[in-house]
Amino acid sequence: MATVFKRNGKGNWIVQWFDHEGARREKSSRTTDKRAAERLANKLESEVMLRREGIIDPAADRIAEHSSCPLAVLLEEYLDDLRHRGCNPRHVRTVECQLKRMFEDVEAKRLSDLDAVRVQRHLRALRTVPVKQLRDSASDEMDKEVRTIGPRTINAVRAAVIAFLNWNVRTERLGSNPCQHIPKVDESRDKRVKRRALTEEELKRLIASSGPRATFYLVAALTGLRMNEMASLTWDDVDVVNEAILVRASKGKAKRDDWIALSPEVTEALREMRPIGATRADRVFETSPTTRTFSADLKRAGIAEYDELGRRVDRHALRTTTGTLLAQSGVTPQQAQRQMRHADISTTLRHYTDLRLSDQAKAAAKLPSVRTDQTLSETDGSDIGDQPSDSTPAEPQHWPQQSLHVRAPSDANACDSVPNGEQRSGGSKPRSRAAKRDVLRRGARGFQKAGDRTRTGDIQLGKLTFYH
Repeated sequence: MATVFKRNGKGNWIVQWFDHEGARREKSSRTTDKRAAERLANKLESEVMLRREGIIDPAADRIAEHSSCPLAVLLEEYLDDLRHRGCNPRHVRTVECQLKRMFEDVEAKRLSDLDAVRVQRHLRALRTVPVKQLRDSASDEMDKEVRTIGPRTINAVRAAVIAFLNWNVRTERLGSNPCQHIPKVDESRDKRVKRRALTEEELKRLIASSGPRATFYLVAALTGLRMNEMASLTWDDVDVVNEAILVRASKGKAKRDDWIALSPEVTEALREMRPIGATRADRVFETSPTTRTFSADLKRAGIAEYDELGRRVDRHALRTTTGTLLAQSGVTPQQAQRQMRHADISTTLRHYTDLRLSDQAKAAAKLPSVRTDQTLSETDGSDIGDQPSDSTPAEPQHWPQQSLHVRAPSDANACDSVPNGEQRSGGSKPRSRAAKRDVLRRGARGFQKAGDRTRTGDIQLGKLTFYH
């Protein structure tokens, strides 16, 4: 039974009751009127009874209670959960900035303020937000045109919003995700970062002119390691005996332990560069080349940073070079996927394989020859548009429907017209069934039906009776 009282005999009336689970709860009535406080107590008591009988769903009450919770509080709890799950700190900061900007743009204060209409309006508005000026794809000068946020960034914001709302659904703060059906933006129509792979000759020139960074570029281009994986690589991860490198779950992007096979050239280079007295915990590469250093090395090697199609060669393009060299060497896509450590093979084929027309020409040259010497001699000097030869049937309706490589037998005769009932001269074969039917149709008379008189041929009833 709910009771009302004043704490220390003064102030507002306090309502005390037991909820449907038997826990004692208190709530201020925020009034000094005892009758109003009693009405509130009776209301709370009746709601407890309805929950106990199952008429009111307690989960719906919790959702209604959390819907009034400020978004800033929920966002901080969500970010703490991401850190607890071991997400990258940079990713956590990015998600925080994206969600805070969206909350401010749509003027959302509660969970109930986040709906599909407001979120889609925010995503459309991002298309007009200017970003920093980018380098022109065809020259080394800075592009003077103001660029806007690309579709890939917009899809990342969409994914952050959906993940945040899904977390609220899992923690019973929200009944359903109102933004789960918001479609993605097509990234293929406006791809901002276009990378190309280094050719084998360009890679040789880069390694030859890079000096102390030559081994770094060699390992990165022939193993497919990412830049952060290269920077955190230790001698404990390198197994020169089995010619492999271990990418640990704490350092890799996939959050799992992966082994990468090494080529003999990479194994020998790592064996030679290991200093005497190096411990297993020491890093293989003390420093990593920056973007500016890599651009200077490209210029020194005579490699253009941007090609005529606007594709760029940056440090991550070394990983694209790995996938392209594997494809050019005839490695199967499944093996390349394992070496590149991709969860989906389409990522390997679409983003990390840069094959050119010369590679297609080499593949086309490997196709087998299917024409025999006899076929070559028969088709020599004849084109598709030529008239049929003497060995083809004389009737025009016959020879265009056949392949030019298919010739009639030497003993076949033309489909000449012969009188009805006559045999072909010269001991030729009798007329075919189709030809006989054509002749019989031309000589057919009227047909009869049982119980009827003779009918003319234009009345199509009954079965035809042919008379010779």
